[in-house]
Order: sequence, then structure tokens, then C-alpha cells
Amino acid sequence: MNIRKELECIIEQLNDEQLSILLDLAVSLQSGKKPVYPIESQAYQDWLSAENDIYDKIFADELTAR
Repeated sequence: MNIRKELECIIEQLNDEQLSILLDLAVSLQSGKKPVYPIESQAYQDWLSAENDIYDKIFADELTAR
């Protein structure tokens, strides 16, 4: 199956929220800009949040124990 047909089959199964994300990605690609993936961006921000400071401590303790 060619890429266009495969993509069309997938698009038919997406809900409006997913289509909105796909549209943003397509517009970014068309304009030549590097796309920003909202899911990854949110996950990265969550990782950097103060709530995850425990991970910094765990990794620091592990490195100093070696």
C-alpha cells in the first residue's frame, strides 16, 4: 500500500482532537518548520517539574555510590 493510501486509512479513524493535532503537524511540515509534538513537549515539561526532583536525588545517589 502506498503511503498516501495508508495515511488516508488512518485519518478516517481519528477523532476531531487527533485530527487537530495532525493538522498542526501537517502545517508545520508544509511550512518547513520543525514540528513540535505536544505529547512529547508536555512529557518533557513534566519531567522537568519540581515534582520530579526525587529522580535527580536517586540518580545523584547512584552516581556517587560508584
